[in-house]
Amino acid sequence: MSADPPRDTPVAVLAFERRGQFFCCPTAAVLEILEEPELSDPGYASPMVAAVLLHAGRFVTTVDPASIFGHPGERRGDALLLQGGKGIVAVLVDKVIGFRTPSALSPAPWIPQGRICRSAAMIEGIGRAFVLAEEGLGDIPAVAPPVAPRRDDDEAGTVASDVGATTHLVFTIAGRTFAASYGDVVRILYRQRLFRVPGAVPPIHHAVEVIGAIVPVLDLAEPTATPEVADFVVLSSSAGSLALRVDTIERPLPLVRDVTEPGWFPAFGIDGIARAAILESAAGSPRVYSVITGEALLRDLCHAATPGGFP
Repeated sequence: MSADPPRDTPVAVLAFERRGQFFCCPTAAVLEILEEPELSDPGYASPMVAAVLLHAGRFVTTVDPASIFGHPGERRGDALLLQGGKGIVAVLVDKVIGFRTPSALSPAPWIPQGRICRSAAMIEGIGRAFVLAEEGLGDIPAVAPPVAPRRDDDEAGTVASDVGATTHLVFTIAGRTFAASYGDVVRILYRQRLFRVPGAVPPIHHAVEVIGAIVPVLDLAEPTATPEVADFVVLSSSAGSLALRVDTIERPLPLVRDVTEPGWFPAFGIDGIARAAILESAAGSPRVYSVITGEALLRDLCHAATPGGFP
């Protein structure tokens, strides 16, 4: 059996340019290159996160590598999807140069912690290119490993605790505000037509088409009249996709799951609560959101089907 190559052995990389600086990433991490995708405001301040994009039904945190050197992020350009051990991250690029094999790799200790880059490569015809690799993905809030939350008494509008914060989609149903983790969201549907399901029982009355598949719709609030079209948040579960009919879809927010939450909630589809990572006022507490997951919806659907189960 051959020995593993040393860690500093150069491997093939994809080189690209962003705002006058050269970068590269291991070819094994490259999933896809998206040409000028639609980029949305991430909804919170972060030195690295410039935007979020929706790709293949999933939200992807998007970084501007120029932010490594303190430049404000810009929501423009093509996007390079990178796969790491902790999730998918999109990196904005101005120009893809092509595949290269570096002549040398070296650490980049002068780059501040939390800036996704750990090393630099020397590439013939380019010079120094900064390496974006798997070990830096944990610097990105949407894919950082969860840890117990904490709260600091910061000034209004600053981060209460972004430790363990993950990006959530916030939406309203019958005047109540809910949230779902980006990792659970399969797709967002705007102004989509509903189909009546004969013989269905609450909370399922309708279905909706999602990329050629018929997905059951859950109404957590009984509508006074059935609309012809509606907005939906489609969540994943072990039994397949489940669509929630929602009233409004808000901007994404970084939320921290509350480790003191009870294990079960007497409310349909609720898996727990999460608190905003950004304080709305200096004297106030972080806003609390009820978190809905596809697995919690499936759990309560099964419970409702049993005698004496969920009403």
